[in-house]
Amino acid sequence: MSSLSRPGNTVMKRVVISLCIVGLLGACRPTETMVAGAAPAFPTVAILDMASVVNTQKTVDDHLVSWFTGKDCSTVRASMGEHYCKDPPPALPMVQRTTYCYKSLALVTCYDQPVERDASRLFGTRVDQVPPAGR
Repeated sequence: MSSLSRPGNTVMKRVVISLCIVGLLGACRPTETMVAGAAPAFPTVAILDMASVVNTQKTVDDHLVSWFTGKDCSTVRASMGEHYCKDPPPALPMVQRTTYCYKSLALVTCYDQPVERDASRLFGTRVDQVPPAGR
C-alpha cells in the first residue's frame, strides 16, 4: 500500500493535488513567443479571478486551496497582514420550526403556532431548519 493511499493521508493528497493544479495554472499566462493574433487564455482567467475577488474576497486559486485543505484561505486577507488560511467558523446549531398556514377569504396566512379555531381551514404545514432565535 503506498503512503498516499492510507486513510489518514487525505490532507496530503489534497496538498499534492492542489500543488499540481497550481503548477498547471502557470500555463495560462501568455509568453513572448506566442503567435501574433492568438488569443491567450490569460484575459479570461483574469476576468474570472476579478469577479471571484469582488464577490467572495477570494481568487480562483484561493477557492481551490480552501477546497483541498478544508480551511478558509484568502489572498486578500493575507495581503492585509492576516493569515492566508484560517479554520472555518463552527456550524450554527439548527432547530426545527414548523409553520402552520390557513386559508382565508383571499389569501393564505401563516403562523408559528397552530390556531385551534381555524383548524378546519388548515392549508398545510412547513418544517424548516433555522438558526435558534437571537443568533
